[in-house]
Amino acid sequence: MPGGITVVVLYGPKAAGKSWVAEELERRAGVRHVDVDRMVLELSSRGRRPDPEQGWLEEVEAEVRRLASEHALVSVEATGAWDSDWTLADRLAAAGFRVVSVWVTAPLDVTLDRLTHRRSLKVPVSVQEARWIYAEATRRAGTHPFTAVVDTAGAPEPSRLNELLAVLGC
Repeated sequence: MPGGITVVVLYGPKAAGKSWVAEELERRAGVRHVDVDRMVLELSSRGRRPDPEQGWLEEVEAEVRRLASEHALVSVEATGAWDSDWTLADRLAAAGFRVVSVWVTAPLDVTLDRLTHRRSLKVPVSVQEARWIYAEATRRAGTHPFTAVVDTAGAPEPSRLNELLAVLGC
């Protein structure tokens, strides 16, 4: 099943713009998206808790695989602050999926401002947690190669995705 399936892993701190990138990819190229925030909120509401070491890795990977069984292009978000975020891409690549890693970035002050003005349903984080995630995700990102980088500082500009769309063949 994985042959010919592309999974776009959107890495970046909270409120860096990963969801916007996913929405644009879906709108412009038909990339189906795994909404991890929605999934985690649903699992949590049913009393499920993340694995102490792997977080929600098993559940996220299962949902990516399910969606990939129906669509040739799938995206998923991960902050990159935890080992399991990187393990997901490694496991998908080992299974034969084409994994396109994308770093979605914006300055810390922009992400913190976006967090305070969010209207969409997301896993809540405090400012302190958001700062830690930003620092840790950025540190870890410096040790990984990315197929593309999308800087979302400023007003949303769809042309920022042209490089990524070209990589996807769209």
